[in-house]
Amino acid sequence: MRNAMRTTVTILTLLLLTSISGRLFACSCIGQRTVEEEIKNSDAVVVGTVLSKQLITLTDSTMLKMFPNDTTMRNSPMSEMTIARYDILVHDIYKGKITSDTLTIYTGLGGGDCGIRFEVGKKYIVYGENETYFGQVNNDFKFPKAKNTFWTYSCLRTTSYFQDEITEIEKFAKKQKRKTENK
Repeated sequence: MRNAMRTTVTILTLLLLTSISGRLFACSCIGQRTVEEEIKNSDAVVVGTVLSKQLITLTDSTMLKMFPNDTTMRNSPMSEMTIARYDILVHDIYKGKITSDTLTIYTGLGGGDCGIRFEVGKKYIVYGENETYFGQVNNDFKFPKAKNTFWTYSCLRTTSYFQDEITEIEKFAKKQKRKTENK
């Protein structure tokens, strides 16, 4: 009886802490940046075709430390996060230190986590960041980092390929090139 009560209190406490800590969050973007603003704020801007998709489950390191021998708590939905990994064949690079013809893009699954649902075989304009936006909410997960790897989400301008966006990107690139040449 005492163990059941302790387990119930532990679970209720974790649920409360989780909801307060922001782990359960909804996507909220405040306004959209212009193409110029987004390029300036992004670490990479590329055009590419999605080659593959893989779902990856990350584990909360805090839960592992708190419950080293309790597989029920360690394997609870609160201790895991699933994200998507996409490999993208790069066609054009407008910004970023990219040393390969393919990139890895991580994002959420879409919906409340601000992730983007890329379609394999489709061409996209990707604005990417070196750091995950999830880290702003929760630093207890070990997020992937590597060369030629970026993060994107729906609050950036990442979108299906369309010429109007490319025209704006190229306009900004020409303006930047002129500034550099005039120095």
